[in-house]
Amino acid sequence: MKTIKLIAQYIYYLLVLLIYLSRAAHWGFSHDENQFIAAGQLLSDHGLFPYVNYPYTHMPYGALFFAITARISNYDYLAGRVLNAVACVVCCLLIVYIFKLFVGTRYTVALLIWEFVIVFIFLNHPSMVLIAGEVLNHSLASLFSLLALMFFIHFVQQRYSPDWAAFGCGVCVCLATFIRFNYASLIVVLFFLFWMYKWILNPPRFLKSFQSFIAGLLTAALPALVLIFLAPYSFYYGNLVYTRLNTLYYQELHFKMNMDLGSKISGFLSNTVSSPLNFILYALLVFVGITSFVLFIRKKSPTDLNILAVATFAFTLFLTAFAPTPTQQQYFFAPVPFLVIILAIVGSEIYRINKPVFYILILGMLIALNPKPDVTNPLDELKYLSNPSQWTPLQVHDFAEEIKGYVPKGRILTLIPMIPLEAGYDIYPFTVTGPFSWRTSLLLSSQGRARYDVISPKELAALLNQYPPDGILTGFEAPNAGFTNDDPGTVETPFIDYANNNGYRPIILPASFVQRPITLWVKGP
Repeated sequence: MKTIKLIAQYIYYLLVLLIYLSRAAHWGFSHDENQFIAAGQLLSDHGLFPYVNYPYTHMPYGALFFAITARISNYDYLAGRVLNAVACVVCCLLIVYIFKLFVGTRYTVALLIWEFVIVFIFLNHPSMVLIAGEVLNHSLASLFSLLALMFFIHFVQQRYSPDWAAFGCGVCVCLATFIRFNYASLIVVLFFLFWMYKWILNPPRFLKSFQSFIAGLLTAALPALVLIFLAPYSFYYGNLVYTRLNTLYYQELHFKMNMDLGSKISGFLSNTVSSPLNFILYALLVFVGITSFVLFIRKKSPTDLNILAVATFAFTLFLTAFAPTPTQQQYFFAPVPFLVIILAIVGSEIYRINKPVFYILILGMLIALNPKPDVTNPLDELKYLSNPSQWTPLQVHDFAEEIKGYVPKGRILTLIPMIPLEAGYDIYPFTVTGPFSWRTSLLLSSQGRARYDVISPKELAALLNQYPPDGILTGFEAPNAGFTNDDPGTVETPFIDYANNNGYRPIILPASFVQRPITLWVKGP
């Protein structure tokens, strides 16, 4: 029976991996992906670092992972998407592993089915569907936050050396922090949890383990601290100043949705009420969070502390989703892995108490995931793997190679520099963040732009006159918001003006991955 279970698991998780890879292959192109892929490409190919060599509006460690994929493959975009797919699968495996830490050895066929259901729910949760196919930093941050939770549970359960478990916890939560800034909240949570552990259970040699946790934090933070030391103003701009500018930018666009706390909460509640799955997951969070806290105080049970840790991780990351302005739906992905773990634990307890109710729970959760009567085959997504010509990353790669027919080598100016970088061109580092820092640059004073090394349309001509481009790519931002209200696509207007004023001629290139033509401006008649 054990062999049959293992075979079933291998087959199931292979299918999960293939589904994630299929999403990576066919998911539509997004300009959000550029800032992660391009940062990795510059680090891999040119040794340029975020903050030190160019302004960057995210935490820096994501660039390291995408630098690795850019180094091992000439298909930088495809490799980045594959990395994201693999990270999602590892998140699934960690969710299951953490669940098993609570279940222990009483793992029956019914609980194996429950494991498969839990992974299926995570795979198809609306927030996961939003981020699974694109190169973003959500999945990597989730992976390391799950590892941090795993190490904390090991620390409490004393399965391995508590000092090494605490050290691993510190390393992983710090890595998550320097991938996505909102995960820094988990450092505070873990300090609280370690204090609760000491206060209630009063273990021996706790101080040494706590020092190991802090040592893990500092060890993982060291590269980021070096970058911050070398470029403090740029770090401050990318992680604090830019967030304020982005809020002002949306206000200039008269953007109304999710701009204040009331509208953010209203939007979340309407989404939760309309989604049976989210309603159940957040209801369980409230119930389990309160119950585990009360039971831990009363019973002083390490198991209750670990359940409280899961709930606290979920609740804290849920709160951080409201911090950005405007808040976006994908920000609510952060608590989802931990909400799914809570669901898994509750389901196993129901199985222990009442098996018929457990099977009703399985059916109910599948219905909550997809309450519509039109049930589709979950393996339908695999069909995309059989048609590489339709893979978005390959279409991008082919487009990048096509440019060589018009511009054999040199420097390309564009707001999506990951494309020319994939073909071996040089780019302008200020464009790594794509349209995001560029479109808010005019909201800074000239002194602010000089302080933070930010290039705006006002400095563009001087820069290009000193380092003229061999080609200019425009058209990527045609449908997107411009510098001000009601002017879509105008963030590329300064590039077009420079091309027209300096003797560049336009060549229209079809680009199937954005379903519209892109203009390549080249020198000469």
